[in-house]
Amino acid sequence: MHDSADMKTAADRLQNALRSLEGALNPLLDRVSVLEASAKEAATLSEDRAELATKLDEAKARSEEFELREKEFNLLADETTVELDRVIRQVRAALGED
Repeated sequence: MHDSADMKTAADRLQNALRSLEGALNPLLDRVSVLEASAKEAATLSEDRAELATKLDEAKARSEEFELREKEFNLLADETTVELDRVIRQVRAALGED
């Protein structure tokens, strides 16, 4: 009978130890969940950053292309103005308005 009481005492102590262990693990598991959520959020932010960097690079390339086209347009406009001035002078000269 003494062995049965010892077994019950041992089983009770084991149950108490398991509850204590569970109580100690729950905050750790909660913290792991928080860290996993933070890691997921960080990964999402990193993906968003990479996507934004790509879009920024594309926008910069388009901007540079537009600037080049604007320079070409301005050069063409300047050449056209010079040519129009030359033609106007020739017409005036032909009309005797010099």
